[in-house]
Amino acid sequence: MASLARADRPGPPIRVPTAAELGIIDHLAEGRRALSAGMYADALFHFGARLEEAVGTDAAWCWHGRGDALQMMEQYVDALEAYDRAVALQSTVGLHHMGRANALEGLGRLSEADEATRRALTLDATLTWMRKAPSADSGG
Repeated sequence: MASLARADRPGPPIRVPTAAELGIIDHLAEGRRALSAGMYADALFHFGARLEEAVGTDAAWCWHGRGDALQMMEQYVDALEAYDRAVALQSTVGLHHMGRANALEGLGRLSEADEATRRALTLDATLTWMRKAPSADSGG
């Protein structure tokens, strides 16, 4: 068995077909494309389809993408839930926390939004473009 996996085996290299060649849809990539195109329902479909098989990092980014789509549809409660799931899977990614901050702001929960923004900026100081600075009245 091990001899079959050897790199020096005779014959041409084995070519592995791409997902597209096999007719497999890359739902994470399609979800991102749909989101960029403003097709939020399509984005939700693709991220959801990918979540059926996704684990770890892929799942976190699918939840984040769902949060983005839901937020654009002004469904802030569901968006917050999706970002919370992304944070639970990948707590050290500032972008997930900033998504939470934006959803919380959409819900009018400004002190929590400021706290989430501070957490996001602690993890990734480059995210300042995503949200205004924490408000002065919240201690920020």
